[in-house]
Amino acid sequence: MTGIIVCLHGFGEDHRVWDDFIPAYTWPFPVIMPDYASWEDCSSMSEYAQKIALQLPKDQAWYLIGHSMGGYIALALASLFPEQVKAVVMLNSTAMSDSQEKKLNRNKTIEFLHKLGTKAFIGPFVPNLFSPDFVQQNSEVIKSLIDRYQELPASGLVAASKAMRDRPAGLDLLASTQIPFLFIHGELDALVPLEDVEKAVALSSLHYVVRILQAGHQAAYEAPKEVYLAIISFLNSVHV
Repeated sequence: MTGIIVCLHGFGEDHRVWDDFIPAYTWPFPVIMPDYASWEDCSSMSEYAQKIALQLPKDQAWYLIGHSMGGYIALALASLFPEQVKAVVMLNSTAMSDSQEKKLNRNKTIEFLHKLGTKAFIGPFVPNLFSPDFVQQNSEVIKSLIDRYQELPASGLVAASKAMRDRPAGLDLLASTQIPFLFIHGELDALVPLEDVEKAVALSSLHYVVRILQAGHQAAYEAPKEVYLAIISFLNSVHV
């Protein structure tokens, strides 16, 4: 069975986030980059996963790379299609469900988006995804991303916020699956605690973590070559 690489974008971005990473490197399979930033009709990660799966060829193995929210969808795809998914990269993502504090913050985000819209939200949101040094030294990159994503429909961001808030943990899956998972964690990631990742990878000898030093929640921007090498090494280890 041949394969495809499926790149799943995070919250507050769309498929174009991969345009800044994927074309710079060589990949063993064709790359598919679904775009679901504008979807309003998915109320759970499973619903996102099922709808994305309709776009994917069933006669090929799926190697998933999920950034942040994309990792949550990757977990759902692995649960729903275990024979199809051969490996998963959790890029700046977690298998934990939202804490009560995070749920409250999701509700605040939803209220903010309803009242003020995407443009007011994206401006302060984007810089928080990066390490402070990267923001200071790469103001043009930050500005270009804010300009790019401030046109995303607020309705899509609201739907995604609700689905993330209500998602289950993926720890049972990680403990029982034969699908290997690589977690790529940014040392300065303010959104994903290292202890959450370590708890996940401890559930099976199939899973492991690669830490990217001095990187925040957007490691593919801050240390693209390191992220690429980690992914390729992982794919090679699962006999791609």
